[in-house]
Amino acid sequence: MTQARFIHDGDAIDHIPSANVSAGDVVVQGDLVSIAKLDIPASHLGALHRVGIYDVVKSTGEINAGAAVYWQANGNPVGGEAGSGAATATAGGNKFMGWAVKAAGNNDPTVRLALFGSPAITANHYGPLNNAIADPGDAEAIPLTASGTVAIVTTEAGGETRSLAAPSFVGQELLLYMKTDGGDAVITCATGVNQTGNNTITMNDAGDTLRLVAIEVGSNKRWRVVVNDGCTLATV
Repeated sequence: MTQARFIHDGDAIDHIPSANVSAGDVVVQGDLVSIAKLDIPASHLGALHRVGIYDVVKSTGEINAGAAVYWQANGNPVGGEAGSGAATATAGGNKFMGWAVKAAGNNDPTVRLALFGSPAITANHYGPLNNAIADPGDAEAIPLTASGTVAIVTTEAGGETRSLAAPSFVGQELLLYMKTDGGDAVITCATGVNQTGNNTITMNDAGDTLRLVAIEVGSNKRWRVVVNDGCTLATV
């Protein structure tokens, strides 16, 4: 007996909803996010599309071209009904939709994205640390919408700073390393990064590396050091 039989290319999938679905509705089934092109009455067979380019309502916040986009079921769309659902660049607790194909400003009502209907491939680009996160520069905050790798580049001989907020979600990973040593980099974290309670990370030399993973302590998300090669940890 054959193990699999080809049905169709899968750009659209059959769907029989329990409630009316309107054209343009975002439908989430487990980790699969699809969009209805046409109205589907309750208990009737219709089709959901899992690929294509769409303008999707978004919450407040910038989304850069190429950024991973997620669907927040109770999100607040700009200019729309609060809690009705919106696209966002925030991964934690939300469902992966695809990638932005055009930058969207903070108060833009929609983001243009390439819908990618596969829960198996996410913004982690086949691995959480293959996602490059741009070094924000001196005195700026390291972005935390997803897991990824941050290559720290300093240019001030007198030293530079960065800030690191609490994790966005449990299991989030960050790989921080000094790529170019133009001066020390001191990263101040909003949470302790170990049981000792150290909350500052100092990188002195190119190659200094720290890998962090997010855990939950009570109701609070916190970073924990997995690997430290050359960084100095302290408490301030």
